[in-house]
Parts: sequence; C-alpha cells; structure tokens
Amino acid sequence: MVSYYHRLSVAFSHLVWIMGLLVLPIAAVYSFQISPVNAQNARTYATNFLLEQNPISEGGVWQHRGASWAMVRTFANRAVGSQTGSGGYDDGYAYLSGFGPNQKAQATLWKDPAIGNDSMTCRILRRLIWGRLRGNYCAGPGTHEVELLLRWADSAASARGYECNLSWDGKYAEIVRWNGPYGDFTYITQQRTFNDGIMPPNNGDIFIATISGSTINVYLNKNDGMGDQLIVIGTDPTYTDGGPGMGFFIQGSVDPTQFGFASFKASSD
Repeated sequence: MVSYYHRLSVAFSHLVWIMGLLVLPIAAVYSFQISPVNAQNARTYATNFLLEQNPISEGGVWQHRGASWAMVRTFANRAVGSQTGSGGYDDGYAYLSGFGPNQKAQATLWKDPAIGNDSMTCRILRRLIWGRLRGNYCAGPGTHEVELLLRWADSAASARGYECNLSWDGKYAEIVRWNGPYGDFTYITQQRTFNDGIMPPNNGDIFIATISGSTINVYLNKNDGMGDQLIVIGTDPTYTDGGPGMGFFIQGSVDPTQFGFASFKASSD
C-alpha cells in the first residue's frame, strides 16, 4: 500500500512538472506580446562611429541621395560634415530607413576646445605681418552647427524632413522644415533665449530630438543631474514618414571637424 501511494505521488509530481513546462512558454509569449502596428514601427540603431568612412555607410544602413548636399564622414570615433563653408545651404546629412513615424534621435556632442579661434590662414597672416592685421581681414569664427533629422527622405534632386539644429556657441537652436528643393526651407521655431546654465553646449552633452504626431521636442542633457532639458518645441503636420538621421552645417573659413557627434542613437515605437 505504501509503495502504491509512493508511486502515485511521484507520478503526480511529474505531471505537475510537465504542465509547468507547458504553461511557462505560453505565459511568456503572452506577457511580451505587442500589437502588430507597434511591432512594425519599432526599431533601434546605435553607433559610436568605429569606422573611418567618407561618406558614412556602416554596411549600407546610412542613406544619402541628394546631389546638391554634402556628405557625412566619420573618423576617430566621430561624425562630421564635409562642407567647404562656401557652398551655401549644402548641409552634410545622412539618414536611416525603416523607422516608424514617432521617432527619437540623440547624439553625444563632440566639441573641439579650439573651436571659435581664428582660422589657420588668419593666424599665419597675423604672424607674418607682426600682428598688425586688424579690422575685418579675418572673418571670425564663422558658423558651426549640428543637426538631428526626423522623418527624413530624399532623392537626387530633393531632400525633405525636419532639421533640429544647435549652434556651437549656444546662440540659437531651431526646428526647420526642409521642403525638398535645394535652399527651400521653412523655420518652424527659432529659439534665441534659454534658461540659465543650458548654453553653450559642451563636449559630451547629449543632444536629443523627438517627434510624436505633429509635435517636435528638442532637448539638451548637460550630464549635470538635471536630465533632459527642453530647449525648443514646435508643431508641424506636413510629413508623416521618413527616417531619423544627422546633419552638419558650417559657414565661413572654419574647420568642419571641430563640432560633430561622438555617438548616435535612433529609435521608433
């Protein structure tokens, strides 16, 4: 009798164990299940620019088809533009595809400590004429700008989407809609004043842009414990598709490698 009940108890224990194995996968599948729409839109991509490339490709994930605009290049674990500074609005850009419409793009800033100094040519001229060069012979620091792109798309003759930019000296941050043809753009928000302590941007700061529906938010994280601080907000319903990306703009005789990105990350939900 004892042996019989012992065998029955062991059999029952095995049955419970087997049922547990069957139930756990079902529960796991159910608890991580998401809607087909969100699954289709969800995507992430991150890079620290480990390769030296001109233009950036990283296995073909980065796109650029616009013939009128400059390329993005990578070296020494950073991404920068390839403009000359005299080509007008030929911003260097690159973007990703396959993302849903609600997007987030963020990048770690690279900022050279020497940014804003006179150009090398100007310094040489000053030295050659014993420091007597004055007036407007040197154009000054010029313009350095980094950009996060949202809902971006292009063709050989067109580039459109949302540009969220930030100047190297913190004088402005803007949301700009590119309308397609070269030089055709519309300012959505031009921000010139900021809360104390936010500007200028520093090396290592995190630059962030998000779009949800028609609302665009731009943030700067100073790594000071204050978190993501909102610096620009805008609303525009024009574009509902396209991918996240990055861009760079310089103007004047400045070095395009002095302000760029040390890493980049994008996601959509």
